[in-house]
Amino acid sequence: MKIAITGHTHGIGKAFAEQLSKRGHEIIGISRRDGENIRRVVHTATLIEPADLFINNAQSNYAQTELLYEVWKRWANWMPPREKWIWNISTMLTQDPEDYKAGGLNAESLGQYRTQKVALEEASQQLRAKCKWPKISIIRPGTVATNDETNEGADVNVWVKSIIDTFTHNPNINITDISVGWIEQRIPI
Repeated sequence: MKIAITGHTHGIGKAFAEQLSKRGHEIIGISRRDGENIRRVVHTATLIEPADLFINNAQSNYAQTELLYEVWKRWANWMPPREKWIWNISTMLTQDPEDYKAGGLNAESLGQYRTQKVALEEASQQLRAKCKWPKISIIRPGTVATNDETNEGADVNVWVKSIIDTFTHNPNINITDISVGWIEQRIPI
């Protein structure tokens, strides 16, 4: 399977790229470190178009949402419809606007980040209502340790493996929204 990932050279995107590549998938990596910029929406969508799965991970103002619309438009118009999927990486902050405890960000920039992710989620829901394909899932990480300087939150590789396993364990289940956080102490079941 061809999988396009924005922000594939760092953090969550890098963990997805590494783990999916090890599982035999062809990765189309799109990152600033490789000279790409998701704000160039039409160009970036052209890179993503041949993929079967698009992990919409990188965020730059509202470009993540604009890219969702552009890729969706291209994929929704395929004839005959092809089974394609978009995983939009959002944040648990969309569910709790009062939780501004992220590492190093001030409340104003965190509020802007949250608003941009809310826009992504609203767009996802609107597009899902329009047609069956492509499938669109919203994935909300809690605190994930994506920064080498801090180890706060879930290990990024464990978190990503959990997401991949959840989506691939039973392909007949359609997961539209999922929030996966981290707990400090395991609770016995």
